[in-house]
Amino acid sequence: MASSIELAALEPKISELVLASMKQDDVPGISVGIVRGDSLDGYLSFGTQTIGEDKPPTKQTISRVASITKTFTGTAILQLRDLGQLELDDPLLVHMPDFTIANALRGTLEGVTLRRLMTHYSGLRTEHPLTDWNAPSFPTSEELLDNLADIDVVIPQDSQWKYSNLAVGLLGQIVEQISGMPYERYIYEEITGPLGLTNTRLELDSAQSELKATGYSHPLPGSNDLRVAPYASLRGISAAGQLHSNVVDLAKWMSFQFSSGRTTHPSKVLSASTLAEMHRPVYMSNDWTNGQALSWRMNRRDDLVLHSHGGGIQGYASNMVFSVMAQTGVVVLANIWPAPTPYALAQEIAELVIRELGPLAESNESNLVTVSEEDSDAFIGRYWAEPGVYVDVVYNENGFSLGSPRDGDYTLHGPAGLASDPSVNDANSFRTVGGRGAGELAEFVSNASRKAESFRLGGFLYKRVD
Repeated sequence: MASSIELAALEPKISELVLASMKQDDVPGISVGIVRGDSLDGYLSFGTQTIGEDKPPTKQTISRVASITKTFTGTAILQLRDLGQLELDDPLLVHMPDFTIANALRGTLEGVTLRRLMTHYSGLRTEHPLTDWNAPSFPTSEELLDNLADIDVVIPQDSQWKYSNLAVGLLGQIVEQISGMPYERYIYEEITGPLGLTNTRLELDSAQSELKATGYSHPLPGSNDLRVAPYASLRGISAAGQLHSNVVDLAKWMSFQFSSGRTTHPSKVLSASTLAEMHRPVYMSNDWTNGQALSWRMNRRDDLVLHSHGGGIQGYASNMVFSVMAQTGVVVLANIWPAPTPYALAQEIAELVIRELGPLAESNESNLVTVSEEDSDAFIGRYWAEPGVYVDVVYNENGFSLGSPRDGDYTLHGPAGLASDPSVNDANSFRTVGGRGAGELAEFVSNASRKAESFRLGGFLYKRVD
């Protein structure tokens, strides 16, 4: 993990980015959390929670996080899938037969699957017909389901992204129908509670309300004064954007994402393999610069792939951006909406931190034992295998390992780590960590002087040539 000195060295640049964005968008206050692995490694506060008061936001300050809620809803759907209660390719009609009265303007209603609802490729209209963002007013659960005849399905069969709060609102109704409990209770009992997200709630209690920042709307035409934003519950479409949270809890939510695909994975919320599935692209743009995973957006910035989800609702804008590979990400919360600040800012800061500090090693528990430089000495050397494959066994900054290929080498198995496996009763055999041979044994043969002459790995016999 990067030291606090390393991260502190980036704070002037981060502050410069934040202050420029705040000025551009007239933002009263911003919180920035920097997450590395399982820790909230850095927190920066700017401006105020309430205009006219010297009250900087803190990492405990609560905001509405709006559409970040969708990532929790997607997690709930995957939990139910893993329990055998549904399939992602189920048509919505399987779970909501009344959807037959919707209008298929193009494609078929059967093409509207849960997977498409989760990825904004369902073709459903953006909002429910009773949604009024000016008032604001939102449908109840009963009204949501009683007005399906007014729902137009435009592009269910086309690979065209179309953001839909309505689609995720319907997913929330499916969570309630299958689980037999209200959406809020399900999210608390099955996701936020087990992960210790104590201030991530649909509705706040009195103590949590004291931690909430004041949210603002932009001035009316002809005025320069920010206005206190109105509050309205999303009611029947709560699954699309009702959650409140803070930097502390969203940092934990991000750290949970970093356990994607790990061999050892302590959480009971989702298995590591399901979490990895959630992060894989379902749809990609033609130029591969962005895509849609299950409830997460993906963006490529050169060689860096970032997952993200933002949110905007009266008074509050938010974004969380992270790299699973780098085990690093950023949370940005602002108390005004609309504001593009969190969306661009979180990506800029995340890329800055990753580029400057480098990726963080994945925090995997393992029973494998590190091999010392002294114990690895007999195996160090250059090896060759038919029909012309080279690999160097080295001891470097990564420890005992198969090295990166030299110029001109064709390599199959490097770079990768090598470690002792206590379950293998052979001092000349090592478990491969990473690369093509991950998990396989590199089995060395030594001469009378105990110097390795060859090793077998993945069907290849490598002979020492140095």
